[in-house]
Amino acid sequence: MNRIERLFVRAKHWQIFLLFVAVFAVGQLPLIGNFTVAAKSPEDQEVFLVLAQVVGAMVVWCFLVWLWALGSFLASVVPPGRALKKRFFLFTIVCSAIYMPVSIAVFQSIDRMLFIVTIPLHLFGVFCMFCNLYFVAEGLETAETGERPSFLDLLGTFLLLIFGIIGVWFIQPRVNRLYAEKQAAQATA
Repeated sequence: MNRIERLFVRAKHWQIFLLFVAVFAVGQLPLIGNFTVAAKSPEDQEVFLVLAQVVGAMVVWCFLVWLWALGSFLASVVPPGRALKKRFFLFTIVCSAIYMPVSIAVFQSIDRMLFIVTIPLHLFGVFCMFCNLYFVAEGLETAETGERPSFLDLLGTFLLLIFGIIGVWFIQPRVNRLYAEKQAAQATA
């Protein structure tokens, strides 16, 4: 496990929550000053919208790093016979991270044909994000129970991950407990 993974896995729920809020709030500070300027001209409005989308991308990237850290850790904790598809998970994380700046560039374009062509790209980005959430939910449930859960078993965890700003308060303590159990098992071995 690398440093970033360990940092996110060992962090407390309130620390992850503050990280999400801080990234969002710090990103919003430049926008507050530009809001009044943006109302004056269409060019300034475009710059304002790009800045707002970049801030949104930073928040999503922070969330993706958290998901990546949890997914990587949970894949290492899952019992050997219940191994998860970590390569596909890493592929979907990378696709989601790349999709953010691409979507900013594409959705700023007014060209209808380009917009229509990118609809499959957008659907693929949404699919990748749902795969990321499903992988982490499945990994958490499998690591806790030792058995492969059904979709109904993971529905609660999946919904908590979708609403990450609320879900972090419930998901992170479970991950912290699994990390402590893994550390205790390594210490006794």
